[in-house]
Amino acid sequence: MAQLTIYLDQESQALVESAAMREGSSLSRWARKHLVAAAKPKDWPEGFFDLFGSIADDSFQAPDELDRTADGKRESL
Repeated sequence: MAQLTIYLDQESQALVESAAMREGSSLSRWARKHLVAAAKPKDWPEGFFDLFGSIADDSFQAPDELDRTADGKRESL
């Protein structure tokens, strides 16, 4: 397993140690978890698509389609 050395100021170190302690985790495990999470591409939160259609409110309606002929002329590249 690879090792990583990072340098933290005292305030940052205290924050990291406190966060790891709150999670009941070692510093290495806490850092690995959060570094990997930060490096992964962002995705929709779990359960996001389950919310579709979950609001029963008649005021939520799809807007009318816009008239594309009203667009301005586009410049060519």
